[in-house]
Amino acid sequence: MNPVITWMNATHSAPVTTPFNFGVIDADDVSTPYTFNIWNNRFDGAGGGTTDVSKMEDCTITTRDMSGGLGNTVGSEIEVVKNNWFHAQVDSLGETDLAQESSRIGKDFTKPIGTTGTTKKDNTGATYATPLKPGTKEILGVKNNGVPADAAGNYVTVTLQADVPLEAKSGQQAFKIRVNNMAPYIGNDVA
Repeated sequence: MNPVITWMNATHSAPVTTPFNFGVIDADDVSTPYTFNIWNNRFDGAGGGTTDVSKMEDCTITTRDMSGGLGNTVGSEIEVVKNNWFHAQVDSLGETDLAQESSRIGKDFTKPIGTTGTTKKDNTGATYATPLKPGTKEILGVKNNGVPADAAGNYVTVTLQADVPLEAKSGQQAFKIRVNNMAPYIGNDVA
């Protein structure tokens, strides 16, 4: 079964709705940092997370235009993507590089994501749970109880921030934040 992706807010208390509004950002300024939890197979009380699904492998995050492109299509250029305006910090890996070049994403950059957390997998007929840990750049898809402390192998936490240059054109730009994995799933977007 394919991964089941859910974007949640920083406290895991509400799903992120699309389109997400990063607000107005002045030229030569940075946006407010926004933290997201990206779940695979989150237990939701309505059937989600009650059986195992495929884990996500070789996971990365970047930005793309609304067609999934690099923001450089003549006539519909999206500066935020084309010029790599966003930064991504992977909090679930202990990163603190939000303001550094190493965190830049967009046309030219993707960033590996993952977690050092584990998910407690119930063993049928047993009175204990086995902690499962994802590999590098993986997000588990095992069934879970949806409690972040018990299911930390099933989600990654990222903080995103835009860094808008002085020469930026004014106006709203529609783009996607894209999480990709190479196998077996193609991607998941928040517009």
